[in-house]
Amino acid sequence: MKKAKGFVSVLLAVLMLFTAMLPAYASDITTEEIAEETTVQEEITSEAKDDTDAATDDIALEEQWADTEEAKRGINVNPGRDNSERNFSWYMGADITSCSVEISEKEDMSDAEVFTGEAITTYQGDKAAKVTVTGLLDNKTYYYTCVSGEEKSEVYSFKTDDGTFSALYMSDIHVYDDPNDETSLKSTAFDFAKLIRNAGEKADLSLILAGGDMATEGQRVEFEGLTFSKESRDLTFAHIMGNHDRHSFDYKYFKNLPNEMFGPMAGYQSGNYYFEKSGVLFICIDTNNASAQAHRSTVKEAVKNHPDAKWRVVMMHHDLYGGSIPHREGECNLLRILFSPLFDEFNIDLVLMGHSHHYSVSNILYNGEITEAIENGKTVKNAKGTVYFVSTSIGRPEEDSEINYSDKVAIGMEKLTDSYYNILDFSPDALKVTSYYLDTNEEYISFTLTKDDDYEREKIGFFRKLGGILAGYLSTVYGIYVNADRYFDLKEEGYTGVGFFEFVF
Repeated sequence: MKKAKGFVSVLLAVLMLFTAMLPAYASDITTEEIAEETTVQEEITSEAKDDTDAATDDIALEEQWADTEEAKRGINVNPGRDNSERNFSWYMGADITSCSVEISEKEDMSDAEVFTGEAITTYQGDKAAKVTVTGLLDNKTYYYTCVSGEEKSEVYSFKTDDGTFSALYMSDIHVYDDPNDETSLKSTAFDFAKLIRNAGEKADLSLILAGGDMATEGQRVEFEGLTFSKESRDLTFAHIMGNHDRHSFDYKYFKNLPNEMFGPMAGYQSGNYYFEKSGVLFICIDTNNASAQAHRSTVKEAVKNHPDAKWRVVMMHHDLYGGSIPHREGECNLLRILFSPLFDEFNIDLVLMGHSHHYSVSNILYNGEITEAIENGKTVKNAKGTVYFVSTSIGRPEEDSEINYSDKVAIGMEKLTDSYYNILDFSPDALKVTSYYLDTNEEYISFTLTKDDDYEREKIGFFRKLGGILAGYLSTVYGIYVNADRYFDLKEEGYTGVGFFEFVF
């Protein structure tokens, strides 16, 4: 009996020892296996969630597109003169004579304040509403609905900020890329809405900056496609007219821009404009107008009215330093002569451009020379000069052209078939630019400009300033020719209702 008890005791001791060792041994193996399995499961779950979210968002876009009346309102929220204002525009029926925007801090629109505006008759005979909302406070979410006579739009929203904000920049959207393809408008409009959605996952966006050629033929249906989605209507949209946008007369009625200056040679549809947002002065130039003197007047007025703006950003359509594209280098060289002295004189920090469909970031330039290099990931403190930044086309990427970057260009494209979108992060002391691949949403490059109390603005030389002014006046003569040529082209295409002098001058 004792032997049996002894045997049992030994057996129990062995079992206890084995049991004590087993978890440690098993743990060493299964921890790694479990970690790998967990990672795989997390990736699968994340991908499944992304697919589910994307499918849900796509359904939402389909529903918005199918709501034809709402989609075709063309609701466009433009910036106001500063952060306390927003400008609204949309399309209405020919028989509607009144328009207003109701705005509230509550999503149910209770206690809404009403702002009335003007109903403008378009060249097509119907109406375009133009309403300005004032008295907005910083760091708020506002809800709004657009009222056409007795009809109300859905409720949308936008945010205000104070000192720190992010903007999405891209150029050459080309909604309705192929007017001969009936499905083109929908697919490109959806692509733009998805781009806004993807960019919104990278930063808390409050502003869209579009550097021209939003449309391909400049037709209303394209601007309706650009703004049909909730993604677009929930953000403030600052845009300029590109050479394609002026292929008809519709851009004139689509926009409602602050501080718009028509000046000499501005043409019929659009003038330069500017606005201030949380310490950043944005100056938007219509480079279809060849008169550099008109542009100098805009920049001078904008800087005079906002002398304390920490950052000065110009947005224009045409490229200056992007590269030696043979059939456009003559145009780029002319534009450099006209604009670079102007940007030196008024100490512009960043110039946003497009048109060439080729991505490029210049080194910091002043007086046409490099003052400091730009590199991926680099921070430049108190830069002495301007960075010239060209975005690719998100609707028409280049596929078969060649480009030879000059020594003025710091960063170009990896492949000509690539497309990028860009997020600009603004704070009182820093301006960061980050570019992302359009197809994968992965980061391509970034660079940062900073300013401290030691920053001093450069003083332009007398003869460079004088040369820029003289070139500006001479370019006005050229502008008359350009506008007249465009006017006769439009007349041949069947557009009527605008007189020669009204359009050209």
